[in-house]
Amino acid sequence: MIAIAIVGVLAFLVSLVARAARPQEVVADGPTPAPGPQWYVYLLAIILLVVVAALLIWELSPTADSQLTRTGLTGDHRSLIFFIVMLVAGGIAVIGFLIYAFARMPRRGRSVATSSDEQKMTVGDVPVRTGSGASLLGLLVLAIAFLLLNWIYVPSVHQYALMLYLIYPASIAVSLVLLFDKATRAWSAHGGAETTREWMFCDTIVFLLILGFLNLLETKAEETYAVVLWDMIYVVLFFFTFWIVDRTAARIRFLIAYAYLIAVPILLIIWRAIQGVELPDTLTWWSTIWPFFSLAIIFFVLEIIALIAGRNSNTKSAVPAIKDGLFVIGYAILLIVAVPGAGEG
Repeated sequence: MIAIAIVGVLAFLVSLVARAARPQEVVADGPTPAPGPQWYVYLLAIILLVVVAALLIWELSPTADSQLTRTGLTGDHRSLIFFIVMLVAGGIAVIGFLIYAFARMPRRGRSVATSSDEQKMTVGDVPVRTGSGASLLGLLVLAIAFLLLNWIYVPSVHQYALMLYLIYPASIAVSLVLLFDKATRAWSAHGGAETTREWMFCDTIVFLLILGFLNLLETKAEETYAVVLWDMIYVVLFFFTFWIVDRTAARIRFLIAYAYLIAVPILLIIWRAIQGVELPDTLTWWSTIWPFFSLAIIFFVLEIIALIAGRNSNTKSAVPAIKDGLFVIGYAILLIVAVPGAGEG
């Protein structure tokens, strides 16, 4: 309920920002460039940053006064999973509002694509074509076939071996090839700032994929392995997010990247609950998934504000790249702080 209330407040505030930042319509023979975001947009973003951070720390911290501890969710896996589902519901509500907001955006000055099979972009005089999302269905069918094979025939110990020695290493290898292709590509459909943002997100999610492999390796589950579904969901979401960020020109592709970074801690806590991984009692709050979840939520909201405030601007701003750089730096610091000490491992 608290998540839904927060979503409602944020939706109302974003609506106010959208109305305030909308320029007055001027009748003219040609299109008139719209002004960029006003100062109060960033002021509201800072206020939201502080409010959301305070609410998440109050809700999710393991202290005796937090809502999470008072409800007794930390020791009850079923209740904890229900709590996570409610958080996911709140996230879906945010995404639903985002889709609604973008559906109402004016489409002035935008060319309408005439082909339903592919997206076309132009770099100089050379047309650049990006693959259609429908082509990813073949990979999705393969992932479903792999899951069915494991559920019907493969025992747990072999499921663990397949994920540890095949799926994760192959996924990491493919991701490195994709990064090498990105580095050596002779063309770029985006500007310098957007390319920098793409690199920051692609590097971050590839690094998290490596951490996911190490997480599976450290469990040494073998006969007790029971989370093949969640590992496959994680790998599939990784490739989908990488493709969205690197191979499309969608304005919301960085928002989808933030949504992925929100989903990763949720998937991890579900993975641990089903697998029965017990964390040491001496583990501090900074060594849990909640700081990463909170940081991703905050910058997810900031990305929504930036998209809506700058939807009519024809100029490319470096502010989003700076924002994403701050996010990556904060995420790296949290990863360093999250490493358990000698008495916590």
